[in-house]
Amino acid sequence: MQDRTQDGRRQRGADTRRALVEAAVEVVTGSGFDRLTLREVAGRAGVSPASATYHFGTVAELLSAVVGELERRSAQRLTELTRRSRAGELTLLDACTTYLVDLLGPGRQAYLTMLELRIRAARDPGRVAPPAGQDAVVVDLIQDHVGNRERAAELFSAVIGLATLGALDPAPPDPARIRAHMARLLARFGLPVEPATTTGGGHP
Repeated sequence: MQDRTQDGRRQRGADTRRALVEAAVEVVTGSGFDRLTLREVAGRAGVSPASATYHFGTVAELLSAVVGELERRSAQRLTELTRRSRAGELTLLDACTTYLVDLLGPGRQAYLTMLELRIRAARDPGRVAPPAGQDAVVVDLIQDHVGNRERAAELFSAVIGLATLGALDPAPPDPARIRAHMARLLARFGLPVEPATTTGGGHP
């Protein structure tokens, strides 16, 4: 009975922590860093300020959790597109284009927030922890296609550069232009850029 009670407490604690992180992501992507306080996040998560302080002693700790969550979501989306590419549902070019269009369209605010957090971590790593290894996860996915980790890291850097320039452009993303950029980039790395031939027309 005691073990079951402890398991229940751990689960409730994990649920509360997850709710706080999701609320913090909502605050920073919607309202910016100035609105991020433990009290504000607690209110949005529906928990007490004391509970927020228990799970995250400072705003800096909460920001670090936000970095990790945004990186995890991005990697999860890329992992799913990679799976679909391997399954023949999308070509590599389709998958990359879809990822960037999503990132620079519906996910633009989240991506800008992630960039800002990375800059803060680089400037003051004592206050905001750098992302915990999600870049390596993405490079691993790319390595499956290029077969060499150094080239995978180069391609990853090139895609991040393209994404960052797109995110800083106030104009909405142009899928055709993004696709053309990705086709040229993949071709430089000797990767296939042929159109999709799936029964669904190759679109996500």
